[in-house]
Amino acid sequence: MVNEDVQSFDIGARHKVYLDSLTYSNSAVGRIGDVVTFVKGGVAGDTVLSEITKVQKNRFEAKIVELISPSPDRVAPPCTFFQDGCGGCQWQQIDYITQLGAKKRILNESLKRISKLTDLPDITLHPAAHTLNYRTQIRLTVDEVEPEFKFGFKQKDTHQFVQIDHCQITDPLINLSLSQVIDLIRDFQILSVKSFSLRMSKSTGEVMLILIYAKGKKPNLKIHTEDLKNYPRINSVYVKTGERGSPIWVAGKHSITEICEGIRYEIGVDCFFQISFSGLKTLIEITKRNAQSIQPLTTIDAHCGIGTFTLPIAKYSQRILGIDMHRNSVNLAIKNAKQNQINNAEFQNKNLAQIEGIKADFIILNPPRTGCWTEDLVSVTKILPSHVMYISCNPTTLARDLIKLKPFYKIENLDLVDLFPMTYHFETVAWLQKQ
Repeated sequence: MVNEDVQSFDIGARHKVYLDSLTYSNSAVGRIGDVVTFVKGGVAGDTVLSEITKVQKNRFEAKIVELISPSPDRVAPPCTFFQDGCGGCQWQQIDYITQLGAKKRILNESLKRISKLTDLPDITLHPAAHTLNYRTQIRLTVDEVEPEFKFGFKQKDTHQFVQIDHCQITDPLINLSLSQVIDLIRDFQILSVKSFSLRMSKSTGEVMLILIYAKGKKPNLKIHTEDLKNYPRINSVYVKTGERGSPIWVAGKHSITEICEGIRYEIGVDCFFQISFSGLKTLIEITKRNAQSIQPLTTIDAHCGIGTFTLPIAKYSQRILGIDMHRNSVNLAIKNAKQNQINNAEFQNKNLAQIEGIKADFIILNPPRTGCWTEDLVSVTKILPSHVMYISCNPTTLARDLIKLKPFYKIENLDLVDLFPMTYHFETVAWLQKQ
């Protein structure tokens, strides 16, 4: 029953709501009375009967009790597990063209609202080559090993377990590997495993398995490399204890090999690498375009990882320095440069604030979702290269960081690369020129 009394704002109160826009979350936004309300699973254009689930200052959160009038942009989700509340995706119920438009609007509004930027260039949109079967990494929760092996995702808000047997947005090779993961866990009686991750190479087909134990559990696996012949889809096995535990090699290869845009990469178990192969190709193409346009004498890749962007653009710079605080990534970047016969690239286990006495024409920033450290942004303004390229997976922290760069730089180009269709996430490449 709809409660028409707009003063009834208690948890559990039900209200009819029209949803007018998507947000950078799993919700669409409308209003109950004058209060902004975020409705989980909504689509812009829906009219719903909502039930308040959380009351905060100046906002409500709600769930859909009844879909009164569906948006013309609402579609049937391609995955049955999505309707069960699986936490792997958020936007499968939204038409893909609408997803792209929403992401473009979210980026534009974030830069204007947070950075107070007004003179923005048009955003160049790069749609995903594939809206399904694109992920080359996945992490799954194990709910039970015996008598029935159950794995799946946890819902984002409730953490309730949702059992699955495949993932629609994950590469088919990973889905095909799941049965062998189950066999391996059962054959070796790995009863204490709480979750596992799979990451794969699109070009070589290699698959790495990371078995994750609860904190305090000590893995004692007796798997040997020769045992993996019984699980031919699995090329590498690691174990780790707890979320912060260091991965320990058990069997098979120590890394997996990926080849992208002519560069051969060795990817370590704890090293970051993009989860969409086609999306990564687009990011590399944009990076090469920008570097080629200015032909810098010296380039600094300030979050270089294993050399993902450093190596493809080395030929456009006389000297290129990759720096990263993750030592294993730096060691692999050195190895990757050597095996690709790239001699003008060097790598150091440092952050930008620790680099002294260097002049650069071009700096690449590619921080994690939390954005850049303040001292790194200060270092950019001290080095003051002619151009900065900021690659971001979070429009909010990108907008925050651009506040500090705004007095020195103007945004010349904005590229939005949809690496994560069926979710609200996306990558932005901001190309900045010194004013």
